[in-house]
Amino acid sequence: MKIGELAKRCSVSKDTIRLYTKLDLISCRQKAAGSRFYAEYDESTVELVKGIRIAQSIGFTLAELKPIANEYALKGIAPERERALLHAKLKEIAEKRKYLDLLTKNIQEKLDRLED
Repeated sequence: MKIGELAKRCSVSKDTIRLYTKLDLISCRQKAAGSRFYAEYDESTVELVKGIRIAQSIGFTLAELKPIANEYALKGIAPERERALLHAKLKEIAEKRKYLDLLTKNIQEKLDRLED
């Protein structure tokens, strides 16, 4: 399928598809059309793009998703692997939360001193 159809089926922009392709999160074949070439995507790419969007929505970065997307495209992701990835993400978020709580406390203390 062409980029426009893929974008429409995944509810993303063509630019998003181009970015995912450029970052090697998804792959395409180059098809000749006269003197021009266009990208053609497999049907399986629809689910991969939707999966990338879901993963982004729960905090995964595109850089984190690159090896995961490649793994998914090659053989799929086993439930144990998916659980491990999600547990690791939860741990990372908890660590960020601690840092942000400390940062918030420090800023609030600074504001309190300035207001006194």
